[in-house]
Amino acid sequence: MATVKSVKSAIKSPEYVIKSIKYILSPETKSGDEKCIQSSFFNCINDSPDSLVMQFEATRIAFNKNDQILAHHYVQSFSPNEKITPELAHKIGEELAECVAPGFEIIVATHVDRDHIHNHFLINSVSLETGSKWLGNQTTLKNFRSESDRLCRQYGLSVIDETTGLRGIDQATQKLAEQGKSWKVELCHALDEAVKLCNTKNEFIEFMQIKGFHILRYSDRHIVFQKNGEKKKIRADTLAKQFGDVYTKEYLEKKMGFYRLPKLENVQTTAKQQKSPPSFRSEFQKFEEHYFKYHPPIAKTDEVIALQQKIKKSKNPFFFLLKVIFMLMHKQHRKSLLDKSYFKLSMHTNQKKFRMKKLSISEQLKKYKSNPIYEGNIPYSRLIRSQGENCVIRFDLSAIPKLYACPLFFSAKIYSDYAMVTIKERDKKLLIDRLKLKDKTIIDRHTRMHSPYAEYDEMKKRAEFLGVKVEFLMIDEKDIDKLTEEKDRYIGFQPKDGKIKLGKH
Repeated sequence: MATVKSVKSAIKSPEYVIKSIKYILSPETKSGDEKCIQSSFFNCINDSPDSLVMQFEATRIAFNKNDQILAHHYVQSFSPNEKITPELAHKIGEELAECVAPGFEIIVATHVDRDHIHNHFLINSVSLETGSKWLGNQTTLKNFRSESDRLCRQYGLSVIDETTGLRGIDQATQKLAEQGKSWKVELCHALDEAVKLCNTKNEFIEFMQIKGFHILRYSDRHIVFQKNGEKKKIRADTLAKQFGDVYTKEYLEKKMGFYRLPKLENVQTTAKQQKSPPSFRSEFQKFEEHYFKYHPPIAKTDEVIALQQKIKKSKNPFFFLLKVIFMLMHKQHRKSLLDKSYFKLSMHTNQKKFRMKKLSISEQLKKYKSNPIYEGNIPYSRLIRSQGENCVIRFDLSAIPKLYACPLFFSAKIYSDYAMVTIKERDKKLLIDRLKLKDKTIIDRHTRMHSPYAEYDEMKKRAEFLGVKVEFLMIDEKDIDKLTEEKDRYIGFQPKDGKIKLGKH
């Protein structure tokens, strides 16, 4: 399990920036213990702390935003009970940085000077690619945590299950609980006894006083507890978020038999209250919007419709599509991922005029039936590692030109007779509108069918039916031999993409 927190002190001076950089990159503590064991740098060069400060400053000056907050500092901490190596922790930190802050200058440093491994992230306040400011608010922090959880699941680490309403206890509480000294755990035990012995509100209040807990407030909405001798206090609903829904005010009162429905208040909501909060936009989403604002799609709708018809009528749609992609890229002077040798082709279907690496058309098509060509307006690796859920859809070859007229990032695996297109989940609606798909459910069906985790989800359902708990774990093929001693704990399966995946039970 990993938690992500922001360092409360805002970094508003160049001196504080260099102080922070020196701290997270220092290999040793003041006492000489090992601290930073590994560091990575994104969109900046590690010459020295002074050089990094100058690089950060140059970006802010270039966009005329060299004021107020200059950088942001976050810490990702892994539980002391989590079996994780510093190398894996750093790898997760690298992927998290690329995911949540594409285009920003970031320093990632992994520390081992505490009883738990943790990653430091120092992010320049201005994006090197778009010039936008990093918003260091609670919404951004919540998104940071959700992406951290996603990566932890990907590497077989435990996470806090949001669906249960549990937020999880902090590390200080966890340590005290292990030593039998946590007052929150004592409170939970006292409440467990209270629901069995108390029948009225007054009995409950007296019982809690006997157990050493003072009820500071008892209203229609909240119960506030404080242990005698403790400065901190806690609401019942806050306790429930950490330890379970059995400690909510409503549940406690129902178990003791004196629960009453809360009175409805006739309160007129103001226009400010009626206004819904703005939806969160990730840095990758901002980058996508910024990119297509200044770089419109390379094809127009009317143009791609005509090309689509030509591909459908062609006797060799695969090679005709490659020719179309090359023409579109060349038209806008953009570099295509396709090799130039693919275009030593003729637009005719006569086999004598079609020359390519001395292979016949049937041999070429057979080759690309299993070995696809990657095309699109963004590299596949960058798209799938960027922030947000991915969506995989199977398309006919004739539909591919239309994607070049859409203001969204996509990557396509082009086979000889179809194409697998990857986009971001949030772009599905835009894609449906642009492609004018009548059956909108086809997108969801393809996403479920071609998701790389489809086999894992199926295995998880079977495990739940059998009463076995299954977790997802991704490892390199070279590490499979290391698991031979624990083979009874893992279930291996090989999906369509050929990559071996393991389920741990």
